[in-house]
Amino acid sequence: MAPFVWTFKGNIHRFITDGQLLQYFIILFSLFNFSLCLYEDQVGKFDWKQNYVGRIKFSSFDTVSTAKKIIVATEENVLAALNLKSGQIIWRRVLERGYAGRIRSLSGVADGDLITVSGGVPAIVRVWDLAAGHILNEWPVAEQNPERLEDVKWHIKDGTLHHILPIYSSGVEVTSYDSKTGEKLKTRKVSAPFITAETECVLAAPYLACLKSDTSLAILFLVNLFDTNAQPHSVTSNNIFGAGAQGPFKLEAVPGDDSVLSITAEGDNRKRIMMPSDTPKIILRDIEGDARLYVTSVDEEKVLLETTYRNGVTEIKALTLLESTPMPEFSAAISHGALLFPSMKASICPRMSKGVICRHLVSSEDDGVALLQHNKLVWSREEALASISLVEMMELPMSDRDQTIETEFDQKERDVIGMMTRRVTAQFNQLKSFLQSSFGVTPQASNQRADLVRDKFGLHKMIVVVTSAGKLFGIESKKGEIIWQLRVKDIATEKKDSKPLILYVQRGSRHFPYPPQCALLSTDKNTGEGIIYTFNPITGQPLDGLVKLGYKVKQSMLLHDATEDFLRAILLLDSRDKIHVFPENATAVAATNGKSTYLFTADAGTGIVAGFSLGYSTPEELIAHKVWELVLAPKNQKITHVVSKSPIERVHSQGRVLGDRSVLYKYINPNLVAVVTQGVGNTLKNTMTLYLLDVVSGAMIFSIVHKRVRGPTHIVHSENWLVYSYYNDKSRRTEIATLELYEGKVQSNTTVFSSLTTTRLPMVERQAFIFPASIESMRETITEKGITSKHILVALANGGILELPWMMVDPRRPTNPELREEGVIPYMPEIPIHMDAIINYNQSVFRVSGIHTSPSGLESTCLVFAHGLDLFYTRVAPSKTFDVLKEDFDYYLIVIVLAALLISSYVTKKLASQKAQKQAWK
Repeated sequence: MAPFVWTFKGNIHRFITDGQLLQYFIILFSLFNFSLCLYEDQVGKFDWKQNYVGRIKFSSFDTVSTAKKIIVATEENVLAALNLKSGQIIWRRVLERGYAGRIRSLSGVADGDLITVSGGVPAIVRVWDLAAGHILNEWPVAEQNPERLEDVKWHIKDGTLHHILPIYSSGVEVTSYDSKTGEKLKTRKVSAPFITAETECVLAAPYLACLKSDTSLAILFLVNLFDTNAQPHSVTSNNIFGAGAQGPFKLEAVPGDDSVLSITAEGDNRKRIMMPSDTPKIILRDIEGDARLYVTSVDEEKVLLETTYRNGVTEIKALTLLESTPMPEFSAAISHGALLFPSMKASICPRMSKGVICRHLVSSEDDGVALLQHNKLVWSREEALASISLVEMMELPMSDRDQTIETEFDQKERDVIGMMTRRVTAQFNQLKSFLQSSFGVTPQASNQRADLVRDKFGLHKMIVVVTSAGKLFGIESKKGEIIWQLRVKDIATEKKDSKPLILYVQRGSRHFPYPPQCALLSTDKNTGEGIIYTFNPITGQPLDGLVKLGYKVKQSMLLHDATEDFLRAILLLDSRDKIHVFPENATAVAATNGKSTYLFTADAGTGIVAGFSLGYSTPEELIAHKVWELVLAPKNQKITHVVSKSPIERVHSQGRVLGDRSVLYKYINPNLVAVVTQGVGNTLKNTMTLYLLDVVSGAMIFSIVHKRVRGPTHIVHSENWLVYSYYNDKSRRTEIATLELYEGKVQSNTTVFSSLTTTRLPMVERQAFIFPASIESMRETITEKGITSKHILVALANGGILELPWMMVDPRRPTNPELREEGVIPYMPEIPIHMDAIINYNQSVFRVSGIHTSPSGLESTCLVFAHGLDLFYTRVAPSKTFDVLKEDFDYYLIVIVLAALLISSYVTKKLASQKAQKQAWK
């Protein structure tokens, strides 16, 4: 018995030792788990991100580095390297916003150096590492004539950077710098007295070419910038085109591997090229006026590439530069939807083992980028998505089975025979679908994909975006895949101070069998008159196509009431204050609700805000009558923002319970609009004024003036509160101000709000906070019923998107401890930024231009889409997911518990009955 006991004790000792070791391992791995902020399997599960660079401005092939890539500089002030084989971004550097970061020159890639010049006063010269994109050196160049920045040319040669400035009626000043150290080497002037403000000059190193022209004659002057003794040469349009060429004339420098000039006679729609020299060589061959030119090299021979676009086909014609001999082996013709009037940005034709292979980087008119190789498309990028103007999230249509059920219970036909026929047909289709799915038979293909159907929680949606280039995209929200894309012709693109694009949802996806319909309202770039393009937002198919209105649109709005086919019409106010309806067959619906229909206009330049009423309309004619007018902006100010509430917003709580159990009722005015004016005040300092207007009655509800502040200004207007941000010039910091409006402790109307009967102004609570970061955009969360707490999404300049609870910016946060209320935190001047409140964790999103939020089928969940230089999609739950089970919910455990309870109740029942039977026999 003793040996057995001894062995048992040894096993116990070994078991304890192993157990302690296991505990150590558990503690060690627990430390690794605690160091993570997000589980790896959660990354990309509910969110996705896409990176872009923007419209290509300069580009060059990197043939020096081991990893072949394409260096690009874009209109979005971005410098990036793209993978030559896939087009993916290898590295990307985002420069300063606005003119301070505008890239004006990119050079030196062929020599292994990457040198950029950006900004204005002063210009910043940067030397970059080609492999990783790191800055190797940086130095400023002070501009002597800041008002002449657009005329400055930059050129690098043999390690020397030349700053070239034409001087009116005098000559050209050339200042040379060492490109590596920034040391100023010398300054020289070249005589050119013919240069004036009307002269068009381009750089074709080592010459500066300047063109003076009218409609019948043009004179081209050539100045050698690096030979102070050389005399300018001149060539007339008669020498280039022959007598009779019709202007106006246009001068361009042909990009590429050689100095070539292109002169276009736009009246004849033809162009010719010439090589600048002391004896300029003119190629006496007419080129199509719309052809895009580029000069490349093939075995040290210069080749001219002519790119044209005809009937959806991009043709690249290759010819020798001097003799214009066709080279069909390097020509190409490609038909692809990603190419629309492309222009050559870079080209390279190296000799490989299989011969010469030409690769062309082209940029299309709709901001697309593609790499071409012979007659095929290697890859393409939709860089138009870096400049999104408008966003709408559309519900997906029902599945075929749900549509069949919807048809079965449709009550349009109330006779017995019709209802019976429809129900039998619907059930037959259901049986057919069941048999097809059971035997693996593929159903007949429909116009839309099978996976684009509505889910039970409304989380899967179609994101419809409109870009500033006039291109529309349909992006599904699960993975960010582009489902469809189209471009509307002849529409004016977005300008700096105006947004000529408006997207209306006329009919959603809930009205089967009618298809959903969206309408894009814009202006014709040729006439300035309004145009409307209607399309199906799920498939991208046009419905009524492009409709030209024939008048200029001053204001527009979507009617609240729909027609019999559930289509909401668009009300249009033209420049003569006449009302139109689109489509015209909805005029009767608009006239029926004319007495309760109001609209307003705001002129940014004059600062005049006016309100119109349709109360005088008749069934035969809609009449817009001006009922009020206000002049808000003084002489030196202009209207910068007009912000109204979301039309789909719902307010759940009508009041706020105070500490004494009384109720402070919210001032919920659906006609309240915030108008912001900015400019120079009477003291010659930046001033911002905020007005709250009732646009039905024209009443001024509230106004506030902020002195010594400036933009960028971002505004969020929701329920009874307003949040806006600005930059305080005096304190040199970003601040957030909040306003909250209340009717008081007595509600004026408990049923319907009326702007015409309300006479008492609301009480306004206001407060300001310090925000320790720069803000690029703000938006509030929105849910289906409005029960969930409101959070404010703030896009930061460092790439984060902060989810800020409303309680942090509540203007009722007490400054005195004696005035504390239940659920209100004490006032602190600075709003802290918690890293765990950044909803995009380490997925930085730069240059955010807007955040779009949309409700889902779950009251707890709000869908978020942020767009700018990058796209980011996710979902947030401001009050946590109270209406859905968590991801890690243990279904097996609850099944086991329920089964155990069921079995135990059954056993207990049996035992109780047996006990009762035994007691009955006693």
